[in-house]
Amino acid sequence: MLSLAPEALDSLRFEQLVAQGRAALESGRTEAAARILRDALALWRGPALVDVTPGPILQVEVLRLEEMSKSALELRIEADLLLGRHHELLSELVGLSARQPTHEGFQAKLMLALYRAGRRSEALGVYQGARKALVAELGVDPSGDLQRLHRAILEGDPSLSEAGPPPIGLECLAMSIPRQRRLEHRQVGAVQ
Repeated sequence: MLSLAPEALDSLRFEQLVAQGRAALESGRTEAAARILRDALALWRGPALVDVTPGPILQVEVLRLEEMSKSALELRIEADLLLGRHHELLSELVGLSARQPTHEGFQAKLMLALYRAGRRSEALGVYQGARKALVAELGVDPSGDLQRLHRAILEGDPSLSEAGPPPIGLECLAMSIPRQRRLEHRQVGAVQ
């Protein structure tokens, strides 16, 4: 029987780093979260368990790890948006959104990054593209969150321009920030 220390397996180290990154983001340590999640994603090199022919049980593990990787990527992008790195994220988000046109989280983050970069018309175009893809591929309209973001961009909502947590009600942009913490951040910002 093969015996390895937990840190010897990339998949376990990846999971530990993702958990640490999520905790850092939830506790407001955004810079640390971005760094930790970047480190986690650096361990990811192509498809999970690519050198192994998975049976049914192992296939479930492959799917779980791939979903965790996508979640870690979304969290890292969220942290970078919170830090005001919208310009740096644009090329990455354009690619992700093009590869996954029905993934509303990536579409929403691209819309926000474009809007914050002063490219409002392009942000609105992303919404139209996502809407068309969702209707064509899944037969559904965009979620209420994506529709609210679209409306906020149309209205030029000033709260979208600020780095920091997205406005309350746009949960597609705030996967890991608890609602209470977003409310507190808004109240502190209003007082200062």
